[in-house]
Amino acid sequence: MEKKVLTAKQVEHMQPTGKRYEVPAGPPAGLYLVVHATGTKAWLYRYRYHGRTRGLTLKAETLAAARAEAQSKQKDLEKGKDPAILQAVEEQKAIPNLCKAVADEWLKREVKGTATHDEVQRILNKEVLDEWKHRTITDIQRPDVLRILDAIVDRKAPVLANRTLSILKRWFRWTVERGYVQASPVAGLRPPAKEVSRDRVLTHDELAEIWNAATDLAFPFGQWFQFLILTGQRRGEVSSMQWAHVDLKAEQPLWTLPKEFTKARRIHDVPLAPAAKQLLETAPRFKGPYIFTTTSGKLPISGFSKAKEAIDKAILNRRKEAAEKAGDSAKVKGLAEWHVHDLRRTLATWMADHDVAPHVLSAVLNHSPGSTMGITAIYARSKWAKEKRDALNRWAEYLRSLESAEAKKAATA
Repeated sequence: MEKKVLTAKQVEHMQPTGKRYEVPAGPPAGLYLVVHATGTKAWLYRYRYHGRTRGLTLKAETLAAARAEAQSKQKDLEKGKDPAILQAVEEQKAIPNLCKAVADEWLKREVKGTATHDEVQRILNKEVLDEWKHRTITDIQRPDVLRILDAIVDRKAPVLANRTLSILKRWFRWTVERGYVQASPVAGLRPPAKEVSRDRVLTHDELAEIWNAATDLAFPFGQWFQFLILTGQRRGEVSSMQWAHVDLKAEQPLWTLPKEFTKARRIHDVPLAPAAKQLLETAPRFKGPYIFTTTSGKLPISGFSKAKEAIDKAILNRRKEAAEKAGDSAKVKGLAEWHVHDLRRTLATWMADHDVAPHVLSAVLNHSPGSTMGITAIYARSKWAKEKRDALNRWAEYLRSLESAEAKKAATA
């Protein structure tokens, strides 16, 4: 027997019965006319999203408008979007469990002020939240995560896929602790891609080119590159340096990183060689706390890929100028592929080759001393301070020799 379709005339004559009742009003399926005990009428669209039944009160006033609105919601569902979330966002209603809101809360409470904050926020926003911006945290299931990671791997970014999973594990661990979700959808997930360990160590000439080309870049990136080379610290740790963490007036200038600013999560002292001290003394001072900044100290620098492109371009331009002076018309190539982290590895290799003891080198790089608990870590921090300073001073003298070699080379060109 064919089902009767509700008509506008029937809607008009629906009467209250003393209690709320619903009348099927499709197509589409899931649309209902709701008649309240008071006689007030409304339209309800009931649907299933990720295995859960949900109801959404529609804005429509007439049967025709309700059907059109319900069909529009059905199309959103077919695209994998929750109609209720879309409507709430459109009406600018606060949704505490929305993925973006939960992520912002995590970033504020757990990641803010750490050396990796900017990178974590960037990856989370670009790779994850852009896809989940209309989803609640409780809706996210393992297949949703895998789709995100697979897409990153498919575009030839395996390392980024692994970093994204690492961030998601930290985030969802926190959401479980806070009661947003009962279980983490990423628990037990293996890294989506194998990473090949890099062992690139820059040659003397390559390091000289990078060190000297840095002077061609405007503040803050030229100084940032040179400070990276001088100290051998991690990219994120140097970029998030604050004036409050530096003592330039001491007899032995020192940069002290609070534990929340280090990857190792322990206080780390970096002796500043004269060249590093001079670089900071000549850097502009802003009202904000950060040293290397493009926002008057308000925020630390970001955009590392653009900085890398800029210094590569500066190196290529220097090579072209040298080729022109030499009358060499051959095609000039840039520096062979290198990464910013290679600067840190190059420092470590140079120190190892120049008799810096392994435990001192580990202390310079803030690697684990074998035990980071209690007196062992404190002892390591104070015991090797002199040796660390001596190693970094010798390294800085070596870098200064690169400048001298460049000057002599230019004079004889």
